Amino acid sequence: MQSAAEPEVAAAESALAMIPAPSALKHRSSSGDGNGGDRSSSGASGNGPERKLSKVLTFSPHALVIQPEWERRLQRLANAIVRGAGAGFCLRGGLNLVAFLFALVARRRKVQQARRGSLSAQWRDALRYTSFLGAFAGIYVSVDEGIAALFGNRRTAGWRAAVAGAAAGPTILLTGPKTRHTSLALYVLIRGISLLIRCGNKPSAPPAIRKLLTLTRWRHGDTALMCLSTSQIGYSWLMHPNTLPPAYINFLNRHGGAEVCKYRAVQELAERNAAGKPLGRLKALQGTQHAHFRDRIPCGFLHAGHSCTGHTAVFLPRSYLRSLPVYIPVYLLPALLVHRQKLVVGPQAPQIWAKAAAAAARSSLFLSLYCTLAWRGACVGHQVTGNSTGFILAASCWTGGLATLVEKKSRRMELAFYCLSRAAESFALCLREWGWVKRDRLPKRLDVLLFSAATAAILHCYSDGQGSHRDVFRSKYLAVFDFIFGNTDFEGGRIKHVPSTSDMLAGALPEAGRRAASELGGALGAGLASDYESHFSSPRSDASSDQEPAPFRGFPRDPAPLAASYSQSLLRPPSGAGLSRRHLDADQGP
Repeated sequence: MQSAAEPEVAAAESALAMIPAPSALKHRSSSGDGNGGDRSSSGASGNGPERKLSKVLTFSPHALVIQPEWERRLQRLANAIVRGAGAGFCLRGGLNLVAFLFALVARRRKVQQARRGSLSAQWRDALRYTSFLGAFAGIYVSVDEGIAALFGNRRTAGWRAAVAGAAAGPTILLTGPKTRHTSLALYVLIRGISLLIRCGNKPSAPPAIRKLLTLTRWRHGDTALMCLSTSQIGYSWLMHPNTLPPAYINFLNRHGGAEVCKYRAVQELAERNAAGKPLGRLKALQGTQHAHFRDRIPCGFLHAGHSCTGHTAVFLPRSYLRSLPVYIPVYLLPALLVHRQKLVVGPQAPQIWAKAAAAAARSSLFLSLYCTLAWRGACVGHQVTGNSTGFILAASCWTGGLATLVEKKSRRMELAFYCLSRAAESFALCLREWGWVKRDRLPKRLDVLLFSAATAAILHCYSDGQGSHRDVFRSKYLAVFDFIFGNTDFEGGRIKHVPSTSDMLAGALPEAGRRAASELGGALGAGLASDYESHFSSPRSDASSDQEPAPFRGFPRDPAPLAASYSQSLLRPPSGAGLSRRHLDADQGP
Protein backbone atom coordinates (compact mmCIF):
# COMPACT_ATOMS: atom_id res chain seq x y z
CA MET A 1 0.00 0.00 0.00
CA GLN A 2 1.37 3.41 -0.95
CA SER A 3 2.43 5.52 2.04
CA ALA A 4 1.09 9.04 2.61
CA ALA A 5 4.49 10.55 1.87
CA GLU A 6 4.95 8.83 -1.52
CA PRO A 7 3.22 11.56 -3.64
CA GLU A 8 5.24 14.30 -1.96
CA VAL A 9 8.45 12.38 -2.50
CA ALA A 10 7.57 12.02 -6.17
CA ALA A 11 7.01 15.77 -6.40
CA ALA A 12 10.37 16.39 -4.75
CA GLU A 13 12.07 13.96 -7.16
CA SER A 14 10.52 15.72 -10.13
CA ALA A 15 11.53 19.16 -8.90
CA LEU A 16 15.04 18.10 -7.95
CA ALA A 17 15.52 16.79 -11.47
CA MET A 18 15.83 20.44 -12.50
CA ILE A 19 19.18 20.60 -10.66
CA PRO A 20 22.13 19.79 -12.99
CA ALA A 21 22.72 16.13 -13.52
CA PRO A 22 25.53 14.28 -11.77
CA SER A 23 27.51 14.03 -14.98
CA ALA A 24 27.67 17.82 -15.19
CA LEU A 25 29.06 18.04 -11.70
CA LYS A 26 31.35 15.02 -11.80
CA HIS A 27 34.83 15.75 -10.49
CA ARG A 28 38.08 14.92 -12.21
CA SER A 29 39.00 12.19 -9.76
CA SER A 30 37.46 8.81 -10.57
CA SER A 31 38.44 7.05 -7.35
CA GLY A 32 35.67 5.41 -5.36
CA ASP A 33 33.27 2.62 -6.06
CA GLY A 34 33.00 3.36 -9.80
CA ASN A 35 29.29 4.11 -9.68
CA GLY A 36 29.49 7.84 -10.09
CA GLY A 37 29.27 8.43 -6.36
CA ASP A 38 25.97 6.53 -5.92
CA ARG A 39 26.77 5.10 -2.52
CA SER A 40 23.40 5.78 -0.93
CA SER A 41 21.99 2.52 -2.19
CA SER A 42 24.44 0.60 -0.01
CA GLY A 43 23.82 2.73 3.06
CA ALA A 44 20.05 3.28 2.97
CA SER A 45 17.69 0.49 3.79
CA GLY A 46 14.09 -0.17 3.03
CA ASN A 47 11.82 1.36 0.40
CA GLY A 48 10.57 4.33 2.43
CA PRO A 49 10.91 8.06 1.72
CA GLU A 50 14.42 8.13 3.20
CA ARG A 51 15.74 5.69 0.57
CA LYS A 52 14.01 7.37 -2.38
CA LEU A 53 15.03 10.93 -1.44
CA SER A 54 18.56 9.70 -0.82
CA LYS A 55 18.66 8.25 -4.35
CA VAL A 56 17.65 11.59 -5.79
CA LEU A 57 20.62 13.29 -4.13
CA THR A 58 23.24 10.58 -4.37
CA PHE A 59 25.60 12.08 -6.96
CA SER A 60 27.70 14.08 -4.41
CA PRO A 61 27.30 16.47 -1.52
CA HIS A 62 29.01 19.06 -3.74
CA ALA A 63 26.05 19.09 -6.10
CA LEU A 64 23.96 20.67 -3.39
CA VAL A 65 26.41 23.55 -3.01
CA ILE A 66 28.05 24.46 -6.33
CA GLN A 67 26.98 24.96 -9.90
CA PRO A 68 28.67 23.50 -12.96
CA GLU A 69 32.04 25.17 -13.42
CA TRP A 70 31.25 26.73 -16.79
CA GLU A 71 28.01 28.20 -15.47
CA ARG A 72 29.72 29.57 -12.36
CA ARG A 73 32.45 31.18 -14.46
CA LEU A 74 29.99 32.81 -16.82
CA GLN A 75 27.90 34.06 -13.90
CA ARG A 76 30.95 35.53 -12.20
CA LEU A 77 32.09 37.19 -15.44
CA ALA A 78 28.68 38.74 -16.07
CA ASN A 79 28.42 39.97 -12.49
CA ALA A 80 31.90 41.51 -12.65
CA ILE A 81 31.21 43.40 -15.89
CA VAL A 82 27.85 44.75 -14.75
CA ARG A 83 29.01 45.69 -11.27
CA GLY A 84 32.27 47.22 -12.48
CA ALA A 85 30.46 49.32 -15.08
CA GLY A 86 27.88 50.37 -12.52
CA ALA A 87 30.58 51.41 -10.07
CA GLY A 88 32.35 53.44 -12.74
CA PHE A 89 29.17 55.22 -13.79
CA CYS A 90 28.11 56.02 -10.24
CA LEU A 91 31.53 57.24 -9.11
CA ARG A 92 32.53 59.28 -12.14
CA GLY A 93 29.01 60.36 -12.94
CA GLY A 94 28.44 61.48 -9.37
CA LEU A 95 31.67 63.49 -9.29
CA ASN A 96 30.86 65.09 -12.63
CA LEU A 97 27.35 65.94 -11.49
CA VAL A 98 28.62 67.68 -8.37
CA ALA A 99 31.24 69.56 -10.40
CA PHE A 100 28.60 70.58 -12.95
CA LEU A 101 26.25 71.89 -10.27
CA PHE A 102 29.01 73.94 -8.67
CA ALA A 103 30.03 75.31 -12.05
CA LEU A 104 26.41 76.09 -12.85
CA VAL A 105 26.09 78.18 -9.72
CA ALA A 106 29.45 79.90 -10.23
CA ARG A 107 28.83 80.64 -13.91
CA ARG A 108 25.13 81.33 -13.90
CA ARG A 109 25.62 84.17 -16.37
CA LYS A 110 26.95 81.86 -19.09
CA VAL A 111 24.77 81.06 -22.05
CA GLN A 112 22.65 77.92 -21.98
CA GLN A 113 24.51 76.43 -24.96
CA ALA A 114 27.79 76.41 -23.05
CA ARG A 115 26.04 74.69 -20.15
CA ARG A 116 24.69 72.00 -22.43
CA GLY A 117 28.13 71.52 -23.97
CA SER A 118 29.71 71.12 -20.56
CA LEU A 119 27.04 68.65 -19.48
CA SER A 120 27.51 66.65 -22.69
CA ALA A 121 31.28 66.44 -22.12
CA GLN A 122 30.78 65.27 -18.54
CA TRP A 123 28.25 62.68 -19.69
CA ARG A 124 30.74 61.28 -22.22
CA ASP A 125 33.41 61.26 -19.54
CA ALA A 126 31.16 59.25 -17.23
CA LEU A 127 30.47 56.74 -20.01
CA ARG A 128 34.19 56.34 -20.69
CA TYR A 129 34.85 55.50 -17.05
CA THR A 130 31.87 53.15 -17.10
CA SER A 131 33.42 51.22 -19.99
CA PHE A 132 36.85 51.34 -18.33
CA LEU A 133 35.82 49.75 -15.03
CA GLY A 134 33.44 47.31 -16.72
CA ALA A 135 36.18 46.13 -19.09
CA PHE A 136 38.74 46.02 -16.28
CA ALA A 137 36.57 43.77 -14.14
CA GLY A 138 35.64 41.57 -17.11
CA ILE A 139 39.21 41.04 -18.29
CA TYR A 140 40.45 40.35 -14.78
CA VAL A 141 37.81 37.70 -14.15
CA SER A 142 38.26 36.17 -17.62
CA VAL A 143 42.02 35.80 -17.27
CA ASP A 144 41.69 34.60 -13.67
CA GLU A 145 39.16 31.91 -14.54
CA GLY A 146 40.96 30.99 -17.79
CA ILE A 147 44.29 30.36 -16.08
CA ALA A 148 42.56 28.33 -13.37
CA ALA A 149 40.79 26.19 -15.97
CA LEU A 150 43.90 25.58 -18.10
CA PHE A 151 46.60 25.07 -15.47
CA GLY A 152 44.73 24.17 -12.30
CA ASN A 153 43.23 26.15 -9.51
CA ARG A 154 45.67 25.32 -6.76
CA ARG A 155 48.76 25.15 -8.95
CA THR A 156 48.31 28.79 -10.02
CA ALA A 157 47.01 30.14 -6.72
CA GLY A 158 50.25 31.99 -5.98
CA TRP A 159 50.40 34.19 -9.11
CA ARG A 160 47.17 33.95 -11.09
CA ALA A 161 45.57 37.17 -9.79
CA ALA A 162 48.75 39.18 -10.41
CA VAL A 163 48.81 38.13 -14.07
CA ALA A 164 45.08 38.84 -14.43
CA GLY A 165 45.49 42.28 -12.85
CA ALA A 166 48.38 43.16 -15.16
CA ALA A 167 46.36 42.04 -18.18
CA ALA A 168 43.43 44.25 -17.13
CA GLY A 169 45.58 47.35 -16.58
CA PRO A 170 45.62 48.62 -20.20
CA THR A 171 41.85 49.13 -20.07
CA ILE A 172 42.63 52.56 -18.60
CA LEU A 173 43.06 53.62 -22.24
CA LEU A 174 39.27 53.51 -22.51
CA THR A 175 39.09 56.73 -20.49
CA GLY A 176 40.50 58.48 -23.55
CA PRO A 177 43.43 57.58 -25.82
CA LYS A 178 44.97 61.04 -25.34
CA THR A 179 44.28 61.34 -21.63
CA ARG A 180 47.29 60.81 -19.36
CA HIS A 181 46.81 59.35 -15.91
CA THR A 182 50.34 59.45 -14.54
CA SER A 183 49.27 60.90 -11.20
CA LEU A 184 46.58 58.28 -10.74
CA ALA A 185 48.88 55.45 -11.84
CA LEU A 186 51.62 56.53 -9.44
CA TYR A 187 49.18 56.83 -6.55
CA VAL A 188 47.75 53.37 -7.20
CA LEU A 189 51.26 51.95 -7.64
CA ILE A 190 52.35 53.38 -4.30
CA ARG A 191 49.29 51.82 -2.68
CA GLY A 192 50.16 48.49 -4.28
CA ILE A 193 53.76 48.67 -3.06
CA SER A 194 52.53 49.48 0.44
CA LEU A 195 50.34 46.37 0.38
CA LEU A 196 53.29 44.24 -0.68
CA ILE A 197 55.32 45.73 2.17
CA ARG A 198 52.57 44.84 4.60
CA CYS A 199 52.61 41.29 3.32
CA GLY A 200 56.37 41.19 3.80
CA ASN A 201 56.01 42.45 7.38
CA LYS A 202 53.59 39.72 8.41
CA PRO A 203 54.91 37.22 10.97
CA SER A 204 54.44 34.43 8.42
CA ALA A 205 56.74 36.16 5.88
CA PRO A 206 60.28 34.81 5.32
CA PRO A 207 62.74 36.16 7.92
CA ALA A 208 65.03 37.59 5.24
CA ILE A 209 62.22 39.74 3.83
CA ARG A 210 61.17 40.91 7.28
CA LYS A 211 64.74 41.94 8.04
CA LEU A 212 64.97 43.79 4.75
CA LEU A 213 61.78 45.71 5.60
CA THR A 214 62.80 46.63 9.15
CA LEU A 215 62.70 50.39 8.48
CA THR A 216 59.15 50.17 7.16
CA ARG A 217 57.95 49.08 10.58
CA TRP A 218 59.11 52.32 12.19
CA ARG A 219 56.35 53.97 14.17
CA HIS A 220 56.76 57.36 12.47
CA GLY A 221 57.47 56.08 8.99
CA ASP A 222 54.41 57.92 7.69
CA THR A 223 55.75 61.24 8.97
CA ALA A 224 59.16 60.52 7.42
CA LEU A 225 57.50 59.88 4.05
CA MET A 226 55.56 63.11 4.42
CA CYS A 227 58.77 65.08 5.11
CA LEU A 228 60.46 63.53 2.09
CA SER A 229 57.49 64.33 -0.13
CA THR A 230 57.28 67.89 1.19
CA SER A 231 60.90 68.53 0.23
CA GLN A 232 60.22 67.61 -3.40
CA ILE A 233 56.82 69.32 -3.58
CA GLY A 234 58.16 72.57 -2.11
CA TYR A 235 61.06 72.58 -4.54
CA SER A 236 58.87 71.84 -7.55
CA TRP A 237 56.26 74.40 -6.55
CA LEU A 238 58.77 77.26 -6.46
CA MET A 239 61.39 76.15 -8.99
CA HIS A 240 59.53 73.99 -11.55
CA PRO A 241 55.78 74.59 -11.21
CA ASN A 242 55.18 73.00 -14.60
CA THR A 243 55.95 69.58 -13.05
CA LEU A 244 52.84 69.71 -10.86
CA PRO A 245 49.18 69.70 -11.97
CA PRO A 246 47.74 73.22 -12.46
CA ALA A 247 44.97 72.64 -9.91
CA TYR A 248 47.53 71.57 -7.33
CA ILE A 249 49.66 74.64 -8.07
CA ASN A 250 46.61 76.87 -7.52
CA PHE A 251 45.98 75.12 -4.21
CA LEU A 252 49.58 75.72 -3.08
CA ASN A 253 49.53 79.32 -4.28
CA ARG A 254 46.46 80.06 -2.20
CA HIS A 255 47.68 78.42 0.98
CA GLY A 256 51.19 79.80 0.56
CA GLY A 257 49.73 83.12 1.70
CA ALA A 258 51.60 85.35 -0.77
CA GLU A 259 51.12 86.83 -4.22
CA VAL A 260 52.10 84.76 -7.24
CA CYS A 261 54.67 87.37 -8.27
CA LYS A 262 56.59 86.68 -5.04
CA TYR A 263 56.74 82.95 -5.82
CA ARG A 264 58.16 83.73 -9.24
CA ALA A 265 60.60 86.14 -7.62
CA VAL A 266 61.85 83.34 -5.35
CA GLN A 267 62.44 81.19 -8.44
CA GLU A 268 64.25 83.98 -10.26
CA LEU A 269 66.44 84.76 -7.25
CA ALA A 270 67.37 81.11 -6.69
CA GLU A 271 68.31 80.63 -10.34
CA ARG A 272 70.42 83.80 -10.30
CA ASN A 273 72.23 82.75 -7.14
CA ALA A 274 72.85 79.22 -8.46
CA ALA A 275 74.34 80.70 -11.65
CA GLY A 276 76.62 83.01 -9.63
CA LYS A 277 75.21 86.21 -11.13
CA PRO A 278 75.65 89.53 -9.31
CA LEU A 279 72.84 91.15 -7.32
CA GLY A 280 70.21 93.00 -9.29
CA ARG A 281 66.56 93.80 -9.55
CA LEU A 282 64.11 90.96 -10.03
CA LYS A 283 61.83 91.12 -13.07
CA ALA A 284 59.03 89.35 -11.20
CA LEU A 285 58.84 92.22 -8.69
CA GLN A 286 58.73 95.06 -11.20
CA GLY A 287 55.66 97.21 -10.67
CA THR A 288 55.34 96.24 -7.01
CA GLN A 289 56.49 97.93 -3.82
CA HIS A 290 59.48 95.57 -3.76
CA ALA A 291 60.80 96.62 -7.18
CA HIS A 292 64.06 97.89 -5.66
CA PHE A 293 64.81 94.70 -3.75
CA ARG A 294 68.48 93.61 -3.81
CA ASP A 295 69.56 90.70 -1.62
CA ARG A 296 70.64 87.06 -1.67
CA ILE A 297 67.72 85.74 0.37
CA PRO A 298 63.98 86.36 -0.26
CA CYS A 299 62.94 87.11 3.31
CA GLY A 300 62.95 90.84 2.61
CA PHE A 301 59.99 90.67 0.18
CA LEU A 302 58.28 87.48 1.39
CA HIS A 303 57.51 88.93 4.82
CA ALA A 304 58.47 92.59 4.60
CA GLY A 305 58.17 94.40 7.90
CA HIS A 306 58.37 91.18 9.97
CA SER A 307 61.20 89.08 11.23
CA CYS A 308 61.14 85.38 10.35
CA THR A 309 59.80 84.50 13.80
CA GLY A 310 57.27 87.32 13.78
CA HIS A 311 56.05 86.26 10.35
CA THR A 312 55.50 82.73 11.65
CA ALA A 313 53.32 84.04 14.48
CA VAL A 314 51.24 86.13 12.09
CA PHE A 315 51.04 83.53 9.33
CA LEU A 316 49.68 80.61 11.41
CA PRO A 317 46.24 82.04 12.40
CA ARG A 318 45.66 83.39 8.90
CA SER A 319 46.56 80.05 7.41
CA TYR A 320 44.16 78.31 9.79
CA LEU A 321 41.29 80.48 8.57
CA ARG A 322 42.18 79.63 4.99
CA SER A 323 42.22 75.92 5.84
CA LEU A 324 38.80 75.69 7.48
CA PRO A 325 36.81 76.02 4.20
CA VAL A 326 38.85 73.11 2.82
CA TYR A 327 38.07 70.57 5.53
CA ILE A 328 34.61 71.53 6.75
CA PRO A 329 32.94 70.12 3.59
CA VAL A 330 35.27 67.09 3.71
CA TYR A 331 33.80 66.01 7.04
CA LEU A 332 30.34 67.58 6.88
CA LEU A 333 29.15 66.12 3.58
CA PRO A 334 29.93 62.46 4.47
CA ALA A 335 28.21 62.97 7.82
CA LEU A 336 25.11 64.27 6.05
CA LEU A 337 25.13 61.35 3.61
CA VAL A 338 25.80 58.60 6.15
CA HIS A 339 23.91 59.71 9.23
CA ARG A 340 21.22 62.05 7.82
CA GLN A 341 18.38 61.86 10.36
CA LYS A 342 20.74 61.19 13.27
CA LEU A 343 22.18 64.66 12.77
CA VAL A 344 18.79 66.26 13.37
CA VAL A 345 17.01 64.00 15.86
CA GLY A 346 18.19 61.35 18.25
CA PRO A 347 20.53 61.22 21.23
CA GLN A 348 23.60 60.74 19.01
CA ALA A 349 23.21 64.04 17.12
CA PRO A 350 25.40 66.17 19.49
CA GLN A 351 28.10 63.50 19.52
CA ILE A 352 28.18 63.23 15.72
CA TRP A 353 28.34 66.99 15.29
CA ALA A 354 31.11 67.23 17.87
CA LYS A 355 33.18 64.53 16.17
CA ALA A 356 32.80 66.12 12.74
CA ALA A 357 33.72 69.55 14.10
CA ALA A 358 36.75 68.21 15.98
CA ALA A 359 37.98 66.31 12.91
CA ALA A 360 37.61 69.39 10.69
CA ALA A 361 39.40 71.55 13.27
CA ARG A 362 42.28 69.09 13.58
CA SER A 363 42.75 68.65 9.83
CA SER A 364 42.65 72.43 9.37
CA LEU A 365 45.33 72.74 12.01
CA PHE A 366 47.40 70.18 10.10
CA LEU A 367 47.23 72.13 6.84
CA SER A 368 47.99 75.46 8.49
CA LEU A 369 50.94 73.99 10.41
CA TYR A 370 52.13 72.30 7.22
CA CYS A 371 52.41 75.64 5.41
CA THR A 372 53.77 77.50 8.45
CA LEU A 373 56.52 74.98 9.20
CA ALA A 374 57.51 74.76 5.54
CA TRP A 375 58.01 78.54 5.32
CA ARG A 376 59.76 78.59 8.68
CA GLY A 377 62.15 75.84 7.58
CA ALA A 378 62.93 77.76 4.38
CA CYS A 379 63.66 80.91 6.40
CA VAL A 380 66.03 78.99 8.67
CA GLY A 381 67.84 77.58 5.64
CA HIS A 382 68.21 81.03 4.11
CA GLN A 383 69.43 82.62 7.33
CA VAL A 384 71.93 79.85 8.09
CA THR A 385 73.46 79.72 4.60
CA GLY A 386 72.97 83.37 3.68
CA ASN A 387 71.90 82.25 0.24
CA SER A 388 68.86 80.95 -1.63
CA THR A 389 69.06 78.23 -4.26
CA GLY A 390 66.84 75.38 -5.32
CA PHE A 391 68.92 72.92 -3.33
CA ILE A 392 68.62 75.03 -0.15
CA LEU A 393 64.86 75.26 -0.60
CA ALA A 394 64.54 71.50 -1.00
CA ALA A 395 66.83 70.82 1.96
CA SER A 396 64.99 73.15 4.35
CA CYS A 397 61.25 73.08 3.60
CA TRP A 398 60.89 69.41 4.61
CA THR A 399 59.91 70.61 8.09
CA GLY A 400 56.35 71.06 6.85
CA GLY A 401 55.93 67.29 6.94
CA LEU A 402 56.21 67.33 10.74
CA ALA A 403 52.68 68.75 10.84
CA THR A 404 51.43 65.24 10.06
CA LEU A 405 51.93 64.38 13.73
CA VAL A 406 48.84 66.40 14.70
CA GLU A 407 46.61 64.26 12.47
CA LYS A 408 44.98 61.00 13.49
CA LYS A 409 47.24 58.00 13.08
CA SER A 410 44.80 56.41 10.64
CA ARG A 411 45.02 59.44 8.32
CA ARG A 412 48.76 59.96 8.38
CA MET A 413 49.65 57.23 5.93
CA GLU A 414 46.85 58.28 3.57
CA LEU A 415 48.25 61.81 3.51
CA ALA A 416 51.77 60.49 3.03
CA PHE A 417 50.71 58.30 0.09
CA TYR A 418 48.91 61.17 -1.60
CA CYS A 419 51.84 63.57 -1.26
CA LEU A 420 54.35 60.85 -2.18
CA SER A 421 52.53 60.20 -5.45
CA ARG A 422 52.64 63.92 -6.29
CA ALA A 423 56.29 64.12 -5.33
CA ALA A 424 57.25 61.03 -7.34
CA GLU A 425 55.59 62.35 -10.49
CA SER A 426 57.16 65.75 -10.03
CA PHE A 427 60.62 64.25 -9.42
CA ALA A 428 60.37 62.19 -12.60
CA LEU A 429 59.49 65.31 -14.58
CA CYS A 430 62.31 67.23 -12.91
CA LEU A 431 64.75 64.62 -14.15
CA ARG A 432 63.65 65.54 -17.64
CA GLU A 433 63.89 69.27 -16.86
CA TRP A 434 67.45 68.80 -15.56
CA GLY A 435 68.40 66.91 -18.73
CA TRP A 436 69.15 63.69 -16.90
CA VAL A 437 66.49 61.77 -18.81
CA LYS A 438 65.59 62.35 -22.44
CA ARG A 439 61.96 62.45 -23.46
CA ASP A 440 62.38 60.04 -26.37
CA ARG A 441 63.74 57.33 -24.05
CA LEU A 442 60.55 57.16 -22.02
CA PRO A 443 57.62 54.94 -23.09
CA LYS A 444 54.86 56.89 -24.77
CA ARG A 445 52.26 55.57 -22.34
CA LEU A 446 54.25 55.20 -19.15
CA ASP A 447 51.04 55.72 -17.18
CA VAL A 448 49.57 52.51 -18.62
CA LEU A 449 52.64 50.48 -17.64
CA LEU A 450 52.59 51.94 -14.13
CA PHE A 451 48.89 51.29 -13.75
CA SER A 452 49.26 47.68 -14.91
CA ALA A 453 52.06 47.10 -12.39
CA ALA A 454 49.92 48.69 -9.68
CA THR A 455 46.86 46.57 -10.36
CA ALA A 456 49.02 43.44 -10.51
CA ALA A 457 50.42 44.19 -7.04
CA ILE A 458 47.05 45.05 -5.50
CA LEU A 459 45.19 42.07 -6.91
CA HIS A 460 48.05 39.75 -5.99
CA CYS A 461 47.61 40.79 -2.36
CA TYR A 462 43.84 40.55 -2.70
CA SER A 463 43.41 37.08 -4.20
CA ASP A 464 46.64 35.13 -4.63
CA GLY A 465 47.60 32.49 -2.11
CA GLN A 466 43.91 31.62 -1.68
CA GLY A 467 43.31 34.99 -0.05
CA SER A 468 45.95 34.53 2.63
CA HIS A 469 46.99 38.21 2.36
CA ARG A 470 43.54 39.75 2.53
CA ASP A 471 44.21 40.97 6.05
CA VAL A 472 46.47 43.73 4.70
CA PHE A 473 43.40 45.46 3.26
CA ARG A 474 40.88 47.56 5.07
CA SER A 475 37.47 45.98 5.32
CA LYS A 476 35.78 48.69 3.22
CA TYR A 477 38.13 48.00 0.30
CA LEU A 478 37.61 44.25 0.59
CA ALA A 479 33.84 44.73 0.50
CA VAL A 480 34.10 46.64 -2.79
CA PHE A 481 36.50 44.12 -4.34
CA ASP A 482 34.37 41.15 -3.29
CA PHE A 483 31.25 42.80 -4.66
CA ILE A 484 32.77 43.52 -8.08
CA PHE A 485 35.13 40.59 -8.67
CA GLY A 486 33.24 37.85 -6.81
CA ASN A 487 36.43 35.92 -6.13
CA THR A 488 35.91 32.56 -4.40
CA ASP A 489 39.45 31.18 -4.08
CA PHE A 490 39.82 32.13 -0.43
CA GLU A 491 40.97 29.68 2.18
CA GLY A 492 38.92 31.26 4.93
CA GLY A 493 36.42 33.29 2.97
CA ARG A 494 32.73 32.79 2.37
CA ILE A 495 31.07 32.17 -0.96
CA LYS A 496 28.89 35.03 -2.11
CA HIS A 497 28.15 34.51 -5.79
CA VAL A 498 27.45 30.76 -5.64
CA PRO A 499 23.97 29.91 -4.35
CA SER A 500 23.73 27.96 -1.13
CA THR A 501 21.87 24.67 -0.86
CA SER A 502 18.69 26.31 0.32
CA ASP A 503 18.88 28.89 -2.48
CA MET A 504 19.16 26.20 -5.16
CA LEU A 505 16.33 24.16 -3.74
CA ALA A 506 14.14 27.20 -3.21
CA GLY A 507 14.61 28.20 -6.84
CA ALA A 508 14.07 24.73 -8.29
CA LEU A 509 11.36 23.19 -6.19
CA PRO A 510 7.69 23.97 -6.76
CA GLU A 511 5.58 24.58 -3.70
CA ALA A 512 4.62 20.94 -3.23
CA GLY A 513 8.21 19.74 -3.57
CA ARG A 514 9.44 22.45 -1.20
CA ARG A 515 6.96 21.28 1.46
CA ALA A 516 8.08 17.71 0.92
CA ALA A 517 11.75 18.66 1.26
CA SER A 518 11.02 20.53 4.47
CA GLU A 519 9.12 17.62 5.96
CA LEU A 520 11.79 15.14 4.88
CA GLY A 521 14.80 17.14 6.03
CA GLY A 522 15.57 14.43 8.51
CA ALA A 523 15.41 11.84 5.76
CA LEU A 524 17.99 13.85 3.77
CA GLY A 525 20.27 13.89 6.80
CA ALA A 526 19.84 10.15 7.20
CA GLY A 527 20.64 9.58 3.52
CA LEU A 528 23.84 11.60 3.71
CA ALA A 529 24.81 9.91 6.95
CA SER A 530 24.37 6.52 5.36
CA ASP A 531 26.56 7.62 2.43
CA TYR A 532 29.35 8.54 4.80
CA GLU A 533 28.94 5.43 6.89
CA SER A 534 29.19 3.24 3.79
CA HIS A 535 32.39 5.01 2.77
CA PHE A 536 34.26 5.29 6.04
CA SER A 537 33.16 1.98 7.49
CA SER A 538 33.89 -0.09 4.35
CA PRO A 539 37.01 -2.30 4.55
CA ARG A 540 40.10 -1.13 2.62
CA SER A 541 41.62 -4.04 0.80
CA ASP A 542 44.41 -2.35 -1.16
CA ALA A 543 46.93 0.44 -0.76
CA SER A 544 45.06 2.81 -3.07
CA SER A 545 42.12 2.85 -0.69
CA ASP A 546 44.10 5.07 1.68
CA GLN A 547 43.27 7.98 -0.63
CA GLU A 548 39.76 9.24 -0.07
CA PRO A 549 37.56 9.40 -3.18
CA ALA A 550 37.33 12.89 -4.59
CA PRO A 551 33.66 13.58 -3.75
CA PHE A 552 34.41 13.06 -0.04
CA ARG A 553 37.98 14.38 0.18
CA GLY A 554 38.29 17.16 2.74
CA PHE A 555 35.01 16.32 4.49
CA PRO A 556 34.99 15.33 8.17
CA ARG A 557 34.81 11.67 9.05
CA ASP A 558 32.02 12.31 11.52
CA PRO A 559 28.88 12.64 9.36
CA ALA A 560 26.55 13.82 12.12
CA PRO A 561 27.34 17.58 12.06
CA LEU A 562 27.28 17.74 8.26
CA ALA A 563 24.05 15.78 8.02
CA ALA A 564 22.43 18.04 10.58
CA SER A 565 23.64 21.11 8.68
CA TYR A 566 22.14 19.88 5.38
CA SER A 567 18.93 18.96 7.13
CA GLN A 568 18.56 22.35 8.78
CA SER A 569 19.49 24.28 5.63
CA LEU A 570 16.25 23.18 3.99
CA LEU A 571 14.25 24.79 6.76
CA ARG A 572 16.12 28.14 6.72
CA PRO A 573 15.37 31.02 4.33
CA PRO A 574 18.01 31.72 1.67
CA SER A 575 21.03 33.39 3.25
CA GLY A 576 23.45 33.84 0.34
CA ALA A 577 26.33 32.26 2.25
CA GLY A 578 27.96 28.94 1.49
CA LEU A 579 30.61 26.59 2.75
CA SER A 580 34.27 27.36 3.15
CA ARG A 581 36.15 27.37 -0.15
CA ARG A 582 38.68 24.82 1.09
CA HIS A 583 35.84 22.30 1.42
CA LEU A 584 34.44 23.08 -2.01
CA ASP A 585 37.82 23.13 -3.74
CA ALA A 586 39.24 20.11 -1.96
CA ASP A 587 39.42 18.08 -5.15
CA GLN A 588 39.91 20.73 -7.82
CA GLY A 589 43.29 20.67 -9.46
CA PRO A 590 46.76 20.13 -8.08
